[in-house]
Amino acid sequence: MRRFSVHPDARKARMLRSMNSCSTVHQIHEPAHDIPVVRETDILVCGGGPAGIAAAFTAARTGARVLLLERHPFLGGIWTAGGLTIILDSQNKSGLIRELETRLKARGACGYFEPWKGGPIYGIEAMKGLLDEMAHETGIEVQLYTHVTAVAREGSRVTGVFTESKSGREFIKARIVIDTTGDGDVCAQAGCAFKHGRPEDGKVQPMTLYGRIGGYRGNGARHQPMLGIAQAAGFQLSYERVSLFQQPGQPGVFMLMATHLWGSGIDVRNLTRAEFQGRREIRELVHILKTRGGDDWKDIYLIDTGPFLGVREARRILGRYYLTQEDLQAGRRFEDGICHVRFNVDIHHPDPTEGRGLYHLPMQPYDIPYRCLLAQDVDNLMMAGRCISGDHIAHASYRVTGDAVATGEAAGLAAALACQSNIDPVNIDTAQLLTRLTEIRNQHLPDV
Repeated sequence: MRRFSVHPDARKARMLRSMNSCSTVHQIHEPAHDIPVVRETDILVCGGGPAGIAAAFTAARTGARVLLLERHPFLGGIWTAGGLTIILDSQNKSGLIRELETRLKARGACGYFEPWKGGPIYGIEAMKGLLDEMAHETGIEVQLYTHVTAVAREGSRVTGVFTESKSGREFIKARIVIDTTGDGDVCAQAGCAFKHGRPEDGKVQPMTLYGRIGGYRGNGARHQPMLGIAQAAGFQLSYERVSLFQQPGQPGVFMLMATHLWGSGIDVRNLTRAEFQGRREIRELVHILKTRGGDDWKDIYLIDTGPFLGVREARRILGRYYLTQEDLQAGRRFEDGICHVRFNVDIHHPDPTEGRGLYHLPMQPYDIPYRCLLAQDVDNLMMAGRCISGDHIAHASYRVTGDAVATGEAAGLAAALACQSNIDPVNIDTAQLLTRLTEIRNQHLPDV
């Protein structure tokens, strides 16, 4: 039986994280044992959020064998489990993002609503159902309830990933691996270098837990009247730009964005604290709105929260190019540009003492180069979504889901082309990639 080893840098990183999070360091030896190799695929996509579904669907439509791993019991990531129901920076884009919008509209589950003009708003359950259908249509394999726990690496290449699930510890072998976890989990486990937080103190943008309310008689809203009602009650909102997103086809149902939950999104103890805090804040705010908000609010009720935190910023994996604030300010275009970004630099205050909202920095529309999707020192490992290669400021612009889909499309297509030529993604003809990417994005939408 062939044996696969975990990269030593990844083992060291896990040990240091454990040491830093415990006041007293204890260690226990885990006995070595053989792990079954249960699957083999051309392209392994780790993470089923916006970037992951885009990478998987695009690669499969290009003819590759694709396996998509997801830790939750459904696809969509921040779009579904995270409760974010608006697709930002999508208006100037064609391809898969336009297909998704068109098919959701055909179900009466997507539209543009005041005061939100930044992107289409959709229904969560409709998005879940559509992604299920498209997974079946494209022929990808999907495995839910699965965590990637380690990566096997041999020199400058990875050979696959170790997973944990109800089926136990298993190994999946792959020719190319794409990290679409959002947090850069797979790349970190492969020993890839990364940045985390702003350079002066390492602090990251806060996380958000959404709530879903019913019974509201008004319309979508930004800041007011919710902020004023909370302030009159003496309630300090952690996010003062509190907002309501209506759910298409569901009268009176809105997603409530009202929390800023500070600290690292890759620290399980901080994540646990934030979940409790977020649910408590949402319950208290809903009660205040119901009892003090007047006629529009008197019948509201909390349907649910989450079910998981939306993380804005975690690891930024170092790639073959590092996108910077200077690139954004110059509106830089690249010969290997695979995504054109128009969304502003949108920074939610990393420290509550600096504010409980957000601020913007100047920028010009710019390109994300293909090289930002290629891990710096691993030839067959790619990234898509918010964990691609860039600095804290650039990340605050390209982190939104419209751009995550575009980077996922590019990564999936590049991986499929590499498999067809039996080469690694770092060696593909980028001119061919851009030509094919344009063709894919401009083709007619399928019948809905």
